[in-house]
Amino acid sequence: MPSSKKIFILFIYSFLLSGLHSLGSSLQTETKESFSRYAKNAEKELVLRGNGTLSFFRTADLPANQPGISRGEKVIINLNSEDETPGGIIHDWIGAVFIPGVRLKNVVDTLLDYDSHDQIFSEVIDSRLKNRSGDLLTVYMRFKKKEIITVVTDTWHEAALHSISGTRAQLFSRSTKINEVENFGEKNETVLPEGEDHGFLWRMNSYWSLEERENGVLVECRSITLSRDIPTGLGFIIGPIINKMPRESLESVLETLKAHLAGSPIIAGS
Repeated sequence: MPSSKKIFILFIYSFLLSGLHSLGSSLQTETKESFSRYAKNAEKELVLRGNGTLSFFRTADLPANQPGISRGEKVIINLNSEDETPGGIIHDWIGAVFIPGVRLKNVVDTLLDYDSHDQIFSEVIDSRLKNRSGDLLTVYMRFKKKEIITVVTDTWHEAALHSISGTRAQLFSRSTKINEVENFGEKNETVLPEGEDHGFLWRMNSYWSLEERENGVLVECRSITLSRDIPTGLGFIIGPIINKMPRESLESVLETLKAHLAGSPIIAGS
């Protein structure tokens, strides 16, 4: 049975979180524009990495990371620790992991099999490929993330696969619409208007860089997301939730992808 102290803390958390809507959580135009500019600059860099002007992997810019990655360890780096976005926070995390015993096609096929993402990734509870035209895809996914509270979001994405060579590929996924789901699983479950919510997730872009090597595939994922800023006086409770979610989600995706492919029968004879 939980102690009276824990019950009191949970009560305070619930009370404070219930007031978030009245604390200016609407997504403002300048916040959206700041994110758009940031994402476009990141994509310009990724294009340069794809065409060989820069090293293909961002994590390769730091040679100290390479021994760990080669041993199968994942590397996670915060690329925007000093964010100054007006009205919001841009979270920019990049992670890399080496998946032994697989081919590039195995990884690409798994990432593009959006109808199965809810069976592979723990934070995805519903996923559907809505449309595909060649290497351009339109996707719907519902995410569920539990920290102190449960955050559920309906998200729509446009994804584009770029084949760099027979051994390299990039996958760009950009969110086009995100709605927070309030009272998830209850009779009064409600999909909130876009940008008029608690502000835990307003934008969600993922950029994958993949390279097949002699004994496996090196996978790098850059996750750029947008959340609300932290209300004055609530940093001790809202801050950890908002700041932890992007990193933890990226770590989970990389670990799950590696575990799924490492035990997959599609590897044999591929």
